[in-house]
Parts: sequence; structure tokens; C-alpha cells
Amino acid sequence: MESASSSATCVQNPQSPLFDPNLTPYLPFLHRRAALFQAERERLCTYGASLRDYANLHLLLGMHKILTPTGERCWCLREWMPAATDIWLTTNRSNFLRRGRYMFHRVPQDSPLCCAGQSALQEHADSPLRDGLWELLVPEAELPHGTYIELRVTSPTVARPERRVPAFAVWVEQDACVKEQWCARVWDPPAPYAFQYDGLQQEGAQDTALPVFPRIYEAHVGMAQDSDTRTADSVGSYAAFTRDVLPRIRADGYTAVQLMGIPEHPLYKSFGYQVSSYFAPSSRFGSADDFRRLVDEAHRLGLRVILDIPHSHACPNTEQGLAHYDTTSYLFSEQDNQWGTVSFDYAKEMTRRFLLSNCRSWLEDFHVDGFRFDAVGNMIYVDHGFGDSFSNVERCFRMKNGTPRGDESGMLYLQLANALIHDLNPHALTIAEEFSGMPGMTSPPEEGGLGFDYRFAMGIPDFWGKFIVEGRPLGNMWYELTNHRPYERTISYVECHDQCINGKDALIWRLIGPDMYTQMSRFVDSWVTARGVALHKLMRLATLGTAGHGYLNFMGNEFGHPEWLDDEAYAHRQWHLRDTEHLKYGGLGAFDKDMLALVARYPEAFCEQPQFCFIHEEQKMLAFRRGSLLFACNFHDTRPSPTQSFAVPPGKYVEILSSDEPLYAGHGNVSTKNGPVEHFSRPSGGEHLVSLYLPPLLGLVLERR
Repeated sequence: MESASSSATCVQNPQSPLFDPNLTPYLPFLHRRAALFQAERERLCTYGASLRDYANLHLLLGMHKILTPTGERCWCLREWMPAATDIWLTTNRSNFLRRGRYMFHRVPQDSPLCCAGQSALQEHADSPLRDGLWELLVPEAELPHGTYIELRVTSPTVARPERRVPAFAVWVEQDACVKEQWCARVWDPPAPYAFQYDGLQQEGAQDTALPVFPRIYEAHVGMAQDSDTRTADSVGSYAAFTRDVLPRIRADGYTAVQLMGIPEHPLYKSFGYQVSSYFAPSSRFGSADDFRRLVDEAHRLGLRVILDIPHSHACPNTEQGLAHYDTTSYLFSEQDNQWGTVSFDYAKEMTRRFLLSNCRSWLEDFHVDGFRFDAVGNMIYVDHGFGDSFSNVERCFRMKNGTPRGDESGMLYLQLANALIHDLNPHALTIAEEFSGMPGMTSPPEEGGLGFDYRFAMGIPDFWGKFIVEGRPLGNMWYELTNHRPYERTISYVECHDQCINGKDALIWRLIGPDMYTQMSRFVDSWVTARGVALHKLMRLATLGTAGHGYLNFMGNEFGHPEWLDDEAYAHRQWHLRDTEHLKYGGLGAFDKDMLALVARYPEAFCEQPQFCFIHEEQKMLAFRRGSLLFACNFHDTRPSPTQSFAVPPGKYVEILSSDEPLYAGHGNVSTKNGPVEHFSRPSGGEHLVSLYLPPLLGLVLERR
């Protein structure tokens, strides 16, 4: 994993939103945001515990082994269900029938609680956990590894006992015969997995250092299965992903893998965004230890593992998920959302504590290196931000009628989550998928921010989608590619899974269409294919070169995968396309690899922000600098620029990367493979100019020496 060397001249720490003159009218909101966070941290201190200790519900609740005062080893099962009147444990060993000896009892409010891995704890008297806590002790031998378990719950609002999957189950499985049925299983293997590679030891940086310009590979384990071995009902496995895909990711120059769909979810085609069991890695892909082995191998390869975590909403199912877990709204609000799921209510302390415990569990139990928080915009607005383009910053703070728009409880949860994650692992990365541009997303909570390390630049893929269909002025392009506040760290991308799922067309398909099935041979050169391949490379080069602080690619898009993803016919990746020498897919993949190598080769340049050099709207020319690198792009379909001149710092400029190389499925009009081509700046009217030959749809990178 790369970190900035001591000699690298990185940008200084960004300024705070509190000192942004454009935000002066909104300072009361920012100050209040910071004050609420500080007040909550001080309140938690009165509990006599750190934030880490507070995020311990997965150790207090769920299923853990204890030693009774008589020396008997037992399973202690605890549930928090305030509305329940009775709870039973049922198992396959008793044909899932209710037995009196497996009936939970309410825990008195003043009883000390034994926490897994800790001594007895005394919960604060005001803790909501005290109201509605249930417990059951079962001899260890009665619940061996692999036992199927469920809960039966009654309350005044239900006519008969209802089935539930335990909220803190770490192993949940779909019934092989009844697909709608899911069941928890006891996880107690004789030899638990022992991690061999510590991600922190791979870091080699200061305790709080962020990596230099992370290159993130977004992937889905199940849908990464090789099309050559796929069957009608198969999905990819953790083991296959570890063996076959992780080495590809590392060899291509990516430094992190961002995994979708890991927390268990009943609806496969939700891509993991309707979670039912937050503490269980999806059993579709293998065991929990198989997932641990994946993380361990990623660390051996020097890759971070970032978990896509949906803490905005949850699966609406009651038997499989948490919706109406105790027969009430439980951790959720009554407000509808756009997905037909249940939205978490962050005003409830137990909701915040549950989600914080979930973050801690994935970090400590599975050694993941951070999180991409899904749908943050839906968490920070009382109206979820629906139907708004957020064309001005006022929309982030006030409704149209002038009332405050921010969900203070949702923002407080995110502040606490980011503080906890970085307390537990100073090297962890947190990324916000946030569409509105809320100020302070990557600033510290003490400065009115939410504490993320990065936010996604979600306007960029929208721009590229419009650009290839309608065309857009290059001035708009430069604005979209570089539009972020100086104190906001952003991850840029051409497309992510949003553009490639459930029949949505990836950009390469929008450019080439059905010709991808017949015209992608290196021995065929149709205009549609040549244009699409060239523009595919050019969009990626411009996006990487201008990206604020990091870059992301979705699985397969690096080589122009021709099909979308879904849960049935297209639930696979055709990796052989990348590996077949006579196909242009391999050229796209080779370009992606060499493009990313620029970051590893010139880390100091990518620590600086891009600087505008030149634009020509009619000729569709754009040039910009980044440290010692000069990027020159011709976006015109047909018009070359034989001697395009523009101002640069004085020096010698050497061509180091051309998107038109034959190796990259180009035509070789400009090549750097036959020896370096040098350009010397010349003085002219008080400036220094450099002149370049730029054929149509070409991206050229030069180094100033």
C-alpha cells in the first residue's frame, strides 16, 4: 500500500468550512453541528466508557459463551426487544418447536451484564438497553457448531408467535428448498481462522497518514464469477474471488478493493443494498472464514478492503430482517423512502449504538480497512433529499419554506461513526456516497464536518453520460471534473455499479452498442468501434488526471466489459475478453494498467491539484498540468491539431503515455514506445509555449524535466 514519501510535496491540510466565505450565512448550522457532536461525546463520557466501549452491542447481545458461577460452560443469548412479551429459542434439534426450557426471561434493570471478552459491565441507568433486555442460558453441548436457530416472538400486537432471525447472528443461510426462508446457524468452529497479515503492518506510514491517491476497484464477489464456469444458478465464491480476481486487481495497479453485497441480504438482485443481517457475511459466497481469508490475502497483496455498508436503510422483510423485529418499528422511522425499505431512525439512541457496533464488528472481527457509506444523502436530510438537484448550497441547509433541512441525528450518527472508525484504526478509510454536495463532508466533526476521508464526485459520471450523447462544452467538462471545495477530498470515476446494473448500459455500450459482439477484433477497424474505444480511454485519462484525491473503477469496466450485471442471465464477468490477445478488450485493459501506473510512478504529482493550461472549444482541445505532468487531450472526432501551442512552465517535456498506442487498441499516430519524444518550450510574449501534435480522440501525457 503506497503512502506519501517524506520528499513528496503534498497539498497542505485543507481549510475548514468554518472559514469558507461562501458559507458565512450558514455558520450557525455548522457551529450547531459541531456542538451537538461534542455534547454527545461528553455525554458518553458520563457512561464511564470510550466510544469503542459504547459500540459494544454485538458483545453484549447475540450469542456468546460464558462460564457460570458453578463452572458450567454455557451459551448466553441476549436480545433487546422492548415490545416483546415472550421470546423462545427454537432449533432444528427440537424441530423448531417452542420448549419451556428455551424461553428467554427479562433481565432486571439493575443486573450487571457480562460482555464477551470483558468483565461485567454496569450499563448507565438511563440506557435504553435496560428497558427490554432478555436473556437465555443454554448448555454448550446443546448448541454445537452449525445448529440452525430461530426466535419466536410474541407481543400484544400479534396474534401468534412470529419467526425472527437473531439480530446479531454471524452466520445466516438460505433454505435450499424454500428459497424465501432464511435461518441463523451457530458459529463455533473447532479452529477459527487466524489472520496472518495485518493491514496496518502493510501500511508503512504515519499513524494518521492517508494513502497517496487510492485507486479503488469496486467489485461484487458473486457476480465476479467467470462466465466460462458459470451455471444457471451459480454465484461466485469468496474462494474464487480470492484466487482469481484479487491478483488481477493488484496486477492492474489498484490499491484497494471495494466490495458490494457482503452483509447478508435475502434479495440477491438488490446487490446487497437491502441488508437483513448486519453482522453476517453473506453465506451465498462461502463461510465467514472464507471471507476472512479473502481479506487476509488482499492484505498480503498490499490491497485495502473497503466494505460497502448500507446504514441508510434495511431490508423490509420481517422474518429475515430487522423490520418490526420486536413487532414495532424498532430501530426504524415511519417515513417512506424511494426503495420501499425501512429507514433507520437516528434520533433513537439504540439505532446509533447498533450501527456503531456494526462498524466495530467488521473492523475487529473481519479486519476490513474501511467503509463506503451508501446513500449518505438520504441520511442527512429530513426529507431524504428527494427530487432536488441541489443547484445551490442553500438547498443543503434549508427547505424552500426556510425551515432547517438537515437531519441532525443522522449527521450526528455519521460523525460518531467516523470518529469511532478512526479511533479503532487510524489507517481506515471512510467514503461518502453523497449526491448533494453538503459542505464539510470530509472535514473533522469539531470543525462542523462529518469526518469522512473522501466523498465520491457523483456529478462526473452523470456528465460523461450526457457528454457522449449530447456533447458538452469543454468548459463544462473542466468544471465538472474539478468542482470540489478546497477542503473536500474527492474520489473521481467515469462509472460505478450504478451505470452497470439491472440492464443499465455501461458507457462503452452506449458508445459502441451491439458492434461490441462482432467488431472488437484487432483485425477489424470500424469507425463506431474505433471512436468508442478511443473515447473510452480518453474519458478515463481525463478523469484520472483531474481527480481530486483518488480514482475508482467498477469491475470489468477497465477493459470495456460489454454487458451489465443482474442476478440472473448476466451475473458474471467475461474475464477471457481481457486475456484474448486479438481482441481490443485487452488493449483497453492494458491502457488502464499503464494509466494507473502514472500514479505509482509520480506520486508527488498526484499530491498536487490539477492546474488549467488551455482550452479550445471549437477544436475540442483541453490541456492541464498536475505537478510535473502535462495532460493534453483532443476530444474532436475527426479534426487533428498538427501544431497546437499553449503556455506552460519553461522546460523540456517528454511524452510518456499516449492513448493511441497499438498496444492499447489504437492506431499508433502518436507513440511513445519507440523512444522518448521531446518538446522544448520556447519564449513568446512573456510566456513559454509548447507545441504538440494531437490527432483526433487522443490523450497524451508528458513529463516536465
